[in-house]
Amino acid sequence: MILTPADAVGVLPLLLKVSAYAALERGSESIDVGDLLKAIYITDLEHVGEFWRDWQSLEALVTSEKLANGVSGAYINRSLYLTRLELMSRDQEGFFALGRPSPALQKVVAAARELAAKRASSNTPSSRELLFCMCSQDPSLSGRLQDSGLLLDKLRSAVGVEGI
Repeated sequence: MILTPADAVGVLPLLLKVSAYAALERGSESIDVGDLLKAIYITDLEHVGEFWRDWQSLEALVTSEKLANGVSGAYINRSLYLTRLELMSRDQEGFFALGRPSPALQKVVAAARELAAKRASSNTPSSRELLFCMCSQDPSLSGRLQDSGLLLDKLRSAVGVEGI
């Protein structure tokens, strides 16, 4: 299981729900790390935006992905996205059973969980820890994130890690 009972007090369940919806938008049954990145942007920008020189560069990166309908670069109204997701999940029982976390996503969540366990307050991963672990687990994604303006050293310091 990718979720534990302790996760109920954290942001991870919502991030995974939004990630599953993002995977569906791409036409994929596999929930990938890119879907998690989109979920972090949509649900928790307030906690990760400070790690970009300009958060709009993160927005541009997230919206550049081509969706199943061929559209890319479309503006995402974050509040409307979450409202639409909630309405869709109410109308379609079992909707999220369609998505399966990819092995890469599972590794990111496991690494973030280990990082979170070092904190005294919680052992459920935060968006910051998940974002950092995306970078540490996937050098290619880390490069794209840094090209978009991610201040990796600032993020590393915020999560209490020395070096990748």
